[in-house]
Amino acid sequence: METSRKPCSPQAVIDLIEYHNQPTVFGRFRKIDRHDFYLQQLPLSEVEFAILMSDFFITFDVCSKRYDETRYFPASPSALLVLAGRLGFSAGLPYRPLTVALLCEAASLGRWPEGND
Repeated sequence: METSRKPCSPQAVIDLIEYHNQPTVFGRFRKIDRHDFYLQQLPLSEVEFAILMSDFFITFDVCSKRYDETRYFPASPSALLVLAGRLGFSAGLPYRPLTVALLCEAASLGRWPEGND
């Protein structure tokens, strides 16, 4: 029997992200105030992102089985891709934005959304 889950509050997700937020190189914190804000905008290291996501899965009781961090936090781009970008050739974002709205959807479902794996 499946239990019903409460819809996730965007503010609850924002509060968790704010807890992990780090200051930029200028000592200011990036404001997280909208549902389309995405985590890749934060000045966090790879380890800090992993800790934030682990905290998210635990706090909101979300099954992480279908979550693939390489879709959201890929390895550093190759020198060829960097050169192509500097020459004006763009293949779009090298990652999928991990938004507050997506995290809310996952929290409401209790699992990673099907279309985002």
